[in-house]
Amino acid sequence: MLALSTVGTSSKSSMMDADVYISCAWKDREKVRQIKADLEEAGFVTSWDTDRLSNSGPAKAANEVMLTETAQAIDICQVFICCISPDYMESKLAQKEVKLASYWGKCIIPVKVARQQSTEQWIPKGDISAAISKLYCIDLSDSQSYQTKIRELFGRLEKISKSLASGRGGLGLGEDRRIKVEDMQPDDVCQLLAKLFIPQDKIESFMRNGVSGKDLLDFTDEDLKGEDLQLTGIQVKKLRKEIEKLQTPPAPRVPLSSVMPLGGVGADGRPLSSTDQAAAESSMAILARNKEKGDPTQIIAALRGCVNDARVQVEGMQVIRNLVWGKAEEQNAVCAAGGIEAIIAGMQQHRGNVDVQEMGCSALGNLAWSNAPIQQRIAELGGVEEIVRAMQAHLRSGGCMQKCTLALGNLGCHPTNQVKIAQLNGIQLILDALQEHPQHQLCIQYCCWAMKNLCLNPDNKGQIIRANGHRLVVQVAPPPRLAAQK
Repeated sequence: MLALSTVGTSSKSSMMDADVYISCAWKDREKVRQIKADLEEAGFVTSWDTDRLSNSGPAKAANEVMLTETAQAIDICQVFICCISPDYMESKLAQKEVKLASYWGKCIIPVKVARQQSTEQWIPKGDISAAISKLYCIDLSDSQSYQTKIRELFGRLEKISKSLASGRGGLGLGEDRRIKVEDMQPDDVCQLLAKLFIPQDKIESFMRNGVSGKDLLDFTDEDLKGEDLQLTGIQVKKLRKEIEKLQTPPAPRVPLSSVMPLGGVGADGRPLSSTDQAAAESSMAILARNKEKGDPTQIIAALRGCVNDARVQVEGMQVIRNLVWGKAEEQNAVCAAGGIEAIIAGMQQHRGNVDVQEMGCSALGNLAWSNAPIQQRIAELGGVEEIVRAMQAHLRSGGCMQKCTLALGNLGCHPTNQVKIAQLNGIQLILDALQEHPQHQLCIQYCCWAMKNLCLNPDNKGQIIRANGHRLVVQVAPPPRLAAQK
């Protein structure tokens, strides 16, 4: 649950206690300071990077370096507020912070803190575009409507707090959060419209008129196209289709416990013997002790000692994934301890288990991030082949495809791997994943990331074009926003 307090956080030490992290450009700090103060007065515990936003901010902001404390604060927070402005759009540090929040599945709330001078200034770029393109942006830039809009932000945060308290989790990016249309409040409707890329000015008209989910069900097409809401015929058609999809009951999900019983399950699907179960419990205890700043040697020993236990493999791969993300020193330590071999061995032993495959690809992807020697080592040990096999076996799983394409994208930064992935039919499998999961935002993002890197090889680029991959990307990716004509 979002913590409530009448005292806001301001020091580095207190950054670790905040549930709302505020990300902004240095030049916007004075505008954002008022927003932060209002949030704290309303009882929300907030934090921001005080070093970057102090008087010495210009020099530090110019370096565009993310502090360890900042990364930890984003990791711990429940909600990530990004303060959108032209300066924020251009900030490399903002790109890093938004990417980290998106990767960790934080609830991202974009708020506008500067008045729009031209359309071109507001074209989202890079990781900011991927994170906010389908999110409703609350406009806090107009002083006349500020009090109304800040209360709208309070309401959004309170709703997230209730969601967390009820055990339904936050409203993180990419989370499959289904809500009954008739239960939608106006802000839920606005979020739905943002997901469909309805222009911001039209979304604001829905908020001004207090349109709820029940209203959407009662409105005729002519109501939606009337002078109050002014949707086009195509936009109405998209909205109707999305409402119909929301009213369709979701397919039942198989509990993880039914796939991996408490006592452990072997690669053949049968329960483990009592001796093997005891070893598995011992390995799980070792992994639990090493979740925070773990010892790679102990983690990998636990994986190797229970290669037949799917539960241990998933847990161990997850520990490695979290341990090495964005940390070259930890990546190299895990590699030196035989972590790549252990992950690949687990994937080979459990090729039919989607959870093992998904977590194995996620761990390999994080190991390969911005580390050329490890990218090459994974390929040498057969990691690319295992990722490709996982895609072939589990194409229907959006989560697995997300992790597979992320891993191929990171591995595809290496020229040798670009050739190898293409030779193993990786390009076609990425395109298949795009077609199979056109509504899975993170899957789309990482499919595009993988193809972007594979296109660095001219032969691969030609193969993607011949397979109409560029047209497929245009169909599923967010449409570009055109600059204003002069």
